[in-house]
Amino acid sequence: MRILVLLALVLTGLFAGMILMIAVLMISGTSMQQILDGGYINSEKVNLARLVLLINHLTMFLLPALAWAWIYYRKKWLSGLSLDRGLSGLQALAGIFFLIMAYPIVSKSFEINQSWDLPAWMGEMEGQTAEMLKILLKMDHGGELLFNLLIIALIPGIGEELIFRGIIQQEIDRALKKPWLAVVFSSLIFSAIHFQFEGFLPRFLLGIILGLLLMWTRNLWLPILVHAFNNGMQVVLAYFIPEMSDQELEESVPVTWLALVASVIVTALLGYWFHRRRALPEIREEPEIAAPGASDQNDTV
Repeated sequence: MRILVLLALVLTGLFAGMILMIAVLMISGTSMQQILDGGYINSEKVNLARLVLLINHLTMFLLPALAWAWIYYRKKWLSGLSLDRGLSGLQALAGIFFLIMAYPIVSKSFEINQSWDLPAWMGEMEGQTAEMLKILLKMDHGGELLFNLLIIALIPGIGEELIFRGIIQQEIDRALKKPWLAVVFSSLIFSAIHFQFEGFLPRFLLGIILGLLLMWTRNLWLPILVHAFNNGMQVVLAYFIPEMSDQELEESVPVTWLALVASVIVTALLGYWFHRRRALPEIREEPEIAAPGASDQNDTV
């Protein structure tokens, strides 16, 4: 039921976001056909495209997640989403290092994914998404870099982690009492919802990495940080090395067998380190649903 409520909120946000995006584009003189064809993404209107992307992230992920948290947790929403713990510098560095050390594995999975024989329509969707990202990552000054970091790294890092790890993974864990299955299922949903099939496997593995970090630490701030770092690295590299604007980060990491073996060993050791230092053996118990209109006095009892 709780997942169905989340789905309803996401669909409502998606619908509201579409209306808002169409309104913005119509005010700017862009037609609906251009939206469907992707033709509205051009060098003259790239900032408009960035604004549309921002609206999409806010209405589809961030706002529905916060609304869901308010429905079920009220003033205890930080605790319910595992956002009530501070993040130590050691945890932050270890989480980022864990991601970096796993890049050769993720990159190898991209090579495997590329060998799959996918339908033509999937390739066309992937091509449109890649072209849009390539245009968005063409930055002429620092202001555009900061705007891209906001809409590609920070907002998606927060919104997507709230949805996929903070809500979906924890809800599956509460239902099945199987943390590993919760990590896998939430990662599958995370990868599928992007509709980028040529990158399905590497995005699934990135979801596994983020899910494991939550499972080990019970602190959603760490997956948020690592997710934002992963996306932000692509933005920063595209700004300083423009020829990388048409490449996913996992594509740009060369993979040799030595690098792959080293990656497996180091990530396994880091995983063991996180496992030994895990915050809680189990997911928190399901909180009671807050009654609508509950008084502040009840919240503080």
